[in-house]
Amino acid sequence: HPFFFDERNAMGLARNARHDGGSCDSGGHDSKCSECRDFDVCIVGGGPGGLAALSAVIEPYSMDHLSESQRQRAEYAAEKQKRRNPKVCVIDPEPWLNTWHKRFKALDIKWLRSPAGAHPDIFDMHSLLAFAHQQNREHDLLDSGAVNPELQSLAEVGRGLWKLPSNDLFEHFCSHLASCLPHSFVRGKAASIEGEDGDFRVILSDGRELTAKAVVLALGVPGPPVVPAALSAVPNTLMFHSDDLSWRGEELRKRKRVLVLGGGLTAVQVAQLALKKGCKVVLASRRPLTTRHFDIGEAWFDWRKAHLHHFEFFQKPLEERLKHIKATRGGGSVPPMYMKELCENKRLTFKCGEVQVASVHEDSVDVLIDGEAHHFDLIVNACGHRPDCKQLPLIGELLKTMPVEVVGGFPQLSPDLQWGNFKQLFIIGSLASLQVGPDAGNLMGLRRAVQIVANALDLRAWLRDTKSVLGNIRGNRYDALGDSDSAESAESADTADSDSDSD
Repeated sequence: HPFFFDERNAMGLARNARHDGGSCDSGGHDSKCSECRDFDVCIVGGGPGGLAALSAVIEPYSMDHLSESQRQRAEYAAEKQKRRNPKVCVIDPEPWLNTWHKRFKALDIKWLRSPAGAHPDIFDMHSLLAFAHQQNREHDLLDSGAVNPELQSLAEVGRGLWKLPSNDLFEHFCSHLASCLPHSFVRGKAASIEGEDGDFRVILSDGRELTAKAVVLALGVPGPPVVPAALSAVPNTLMFHSDDLSWRGEELRKRKRVLVLGGGLTAVQVAQLALKKGCKVVLASRRPLTTRHFDIGEAWFDWRKAHLHHFEFFQKPLEERLKHIKATRGGGSVPPMYMKELCENKRLTFKCGEVQVASVHEDSVDVLIDGEAHHFDLIVNACGHRPDCKQLPLIGELLKTMPVEVVGGFPQLSPDLQWGNFKQLFIIGSLASLQVGPDAGNLMGLRRAVQIVANALDLRAWLRDTKSVLGNIRGNRYDALGDSDSAESAESADTADSDSDSD
């Protein structure tokens, strides 16, 4: 699709060039930012969610929400304006996407599960494809077979947005994106948040304080790791959670008998890793493995149906939304390409049933799986995380000083993802599931969430500037001409056009 790459993606690449050299930190620490303590926006979390939030705050507009004519006018207006970028800091104990990098490296994951249109660059959904094209890395885009005949007619399919990017491509893309977006990166752990809208204080665990007019929390997992009650007697020396693979992965050694618990993709990835290291592996789940390309059904990624799914979700009361999330996600699933590899590997044993610990020895564990006895040297718990925001230290502190209702472990937020009565304190990621939907924790859900935040902060208001004809990108462009019948009659048509294109 030469036109697609040459025309539309050129805008994304030009945007990157415009931002080049503007970052206070592109992975390390910049001395010029060491004294910065006062910001317009403070983002807590340096993962994909934090990067998406940074992109949404810095970018003057998103091409995905504008028609073709609006994009051209927005590009022209943005170049003419002397817009001051918000002063933004990102707080995390580790560099950008460090947890993501360590996890993917530890599990030896080559391909992302999310499609190429799901990434942290809010300026343009197509920019990851443009980056791959620019870097001559189209081979890092995989056709996973997710496109069925019903989806084949989507223009996004022809453009490659449903292909899966390699993790190496994704990480390089995110590193480049972070280097292009002006911000200060503060290495540290946020311990508490105090203050009010327009004057928040983010207090770090080492006593440092940062002030910000607005705060966005992008904390990743919604709660602590799940530890099945039946395994509570197993000591840490004989069992660890899949989160700890980056530093305990060396315990998966040749000829070790390993039990992997879980019924989702992570459990399968752990089992495959153990097999590569020569272990004898049993993968145990309470239910049969479910095959699905993405963590939720393909229909949630199809814009022709996604709006209906979201509408139905938001019509439900909170308790029903919680049930809807559980039903949609289904407790974990495995993409077909992984399932095929599992079926072909004769050294893996799969067991379906309840697990009980029969006895614990000094260096091994006897386990009953559906009543059948097994002997293991090591157990890897890959059962995920349970939603319990009270167990997250920063959220726990927030609940003490700024309490909100908690439903099923998730905080109840406003439709604009605001905490309690605050207008400039936001939550994104899995913790916002009740207000975003079942996809809140994946890359596509993060894109929608940060767009909500940007709009709530009024960062897109300039697109409806009625003081000038050319500056009124999304509103009625004739308002600036005065109070006339033609202006009045044109308003509904122009607004309707932009709203339909934004879908």
